[in-house]
Amino acid sequence: MRNTREKPHIFVFTGPDGSGRKTIADMAGSTLELKKVLSYTTRESRQGEQEGQDYHFISSDSFQKASRNGEFVETVSLDGHHYGIKQADVERLWNEHGFVYVILNPEGARLLKQAYGEAVIRLFLYADRQSLRQRQIERGDSERTVEARMSYYDEAMTYLPECEYAFENVDLSHTVFTITNVMESYLNRQLLNLD
Repeated sequence: MRNTREKPHIFVFTGPDGSGRKTIADMAGSTLELKKVLSYTTRESRQGEQEGQDYHFISSDSFQKASRNGEFVETVSLDGHHYGIKQADVERLWNEHGFVYVILNPEGARLLKQAYGEAVIRLFLYADRQSLRQRQIERGDSERTVEARMSYYDEAMTYLPECEYAFENVDLSHTVFTITNVMESYLNRQLLNLD
């Protein structure tokens, strides 16, 4: 039997809103030259987000049609917006590239783990409540939006013990370095000189 560290994996970055999961995932993914599986969402893009780089931004009707057709491996609804990962995207990128990464909230991470089992490696990112609140305000989110997201903080944190790894994101560069090393141990490509 092959060691699971030799098999292709889906790295899932998860944690509460404001934890840095997107920033860290993209930095680690870029460093390791991994492909990102993009979510589809019905919400408007935030400042700096781009179609095809951050999300696939689609209409509610398009999302509902894809959902009815069973195209999504997971879907969640947050704050009146829908998010989902298409099974065809996961499998195409996974088959083409072996290792991929995706950014999901804890509910989505749980669903992906149920769908793909041990192939999914969950990397849970977190920080204290006040730090997360401040990060969201600094990126320009409205007070109302921040309050709505923070209402999910305690629920999101309950998912931490289920994940394979958890990282407190206090210092961005240190967190990226640590996570990249963990991911590299699965890739077994020796891209980094850790001496």
